[in-house]
Amino acid sequence: MKNAGLKCCLVVVWFAIALLPSAAQAFQVLPRLSDVDRKLTGLGGNRLVDGIGQWIVGNALPMIKSPVHEAITLNALDCVAQPGSESQCLTETAIRDNQILLYGVRWPDDPPFALNRASPPRIADCNPRVTLRSTAQPKCWKALFTDAERTAKARTASRPGEPAFGPGDYLLYRSHFGDLQFFHSMAAHDGEVAAATQRRMKMWAEFLWGIAVKTVPVTDFVRDVGVGQLDGYFPGDMTATNLFATGIIEVRKDLDKVAVGALLHMLQDSFSQAHAGREPESGASCDAMPRFAQPGKISQFYSYAGQVGTLHDHEDTFDALGLQTLQSSPSVVDASRAFLMLWHENAPWSEAEKYFDCAFALAAPSAPAGSGPFSY
Repeated sequence: MKNAGLKCCLVVVWFAIALLPSAAQAFQVLPRLSDVDRKLTGLGGNRLVDGIGQWIVGNALPMIKSPVHEAITLNALDCVAQPGSESQCLTETAIRDNQILLYGVRWPDDPPFALNRASPPRIADCNPRVTLRSTAQPKCWKALFTDAERTAKARTASRPGEPAFGPGDYLLYRSHFGDLQFFHSMAAHDGEVAAATQRRMKMWAEFLWGIAVKTVPVTDFVRDVGVGQLDGYFPGDMTATNLFATGIIEVRKDLDKVAVGALLHMLQDSFSQAHAGREPESGASCDAMPRFAQPGKISQFYSYAGQVGTLHDHEDTFDALGLQTLQSSPSVVDASRAFLMLWHENAPWSEAEKYFDCAFALAAPSAPAGSGPFSY
């Protein structure tokens, strides 16, 4: 594995830990950018990846400030940490040993994609020759995210009941504010019923599972793989390799790990109170898979466009994680461990689907999505 190269696409948490004296600060600061990121921006003629750009990555980019997903995943693997102490799993060795899986876990928040060279963003800090991701072009990433948030709010107000973004828009816009919010266990728009959101999530999970167990070719166009209505979301000439590894050559031979990481991200987000509401767990086992305990059923999905970012972000922190793992069983760590166990067993989708149905069971299939308690 080319560790130096892979750092270009990861938010390398262990650098952040090493750079700060205080454990309380360690998860809210910038991870050092890799030499590859610096070389890319330099060759592209944009030398703005400097101290200010690094500060932006660590302090101003929503949803990539705190490595909660990484800690959950490492705890679900082989890290032994007491509930409420999940951050202890973030060791240099563990992160190095699981870099590609953690890249996949981070991917839905920071997916790499190419900017439109024919019509690039009218932003001085955006270089269309460099793959867009937070570490390579932090100022551009922040500017685009801000534009997506502003545009989504305007479109939601003018045309309620439909996604703010869809095919043809940048992946960053669609995954956080548009039709691909199911990456994060969220509805595409206010009013979308829970059963529709769950159906899209299941389609996505089946696709990811096929890549994870190597039954879905990563070189076929996504529109041709025959999974649900996925062709409507990716109608163009995009393969799984394009989707998950544009500009990131180091992860391409291990896209099975990337796919599992992306699935874990969706699962873990469903336990965040900013993404979905869950009822208390009943103590029951999964009906079709009794070796696993059933999490609390989902009562409602939320959509992001109407939420206040700072209120949302408060639920994606270690404090919020600790409250969940200290008070719930099965917890988000237990649910992540279940999917990892099935993956290690090379279980077919017909088996993994049973656990999906249990982990994402709905209390009220017709419940409409909204912003929840996260709007002013």
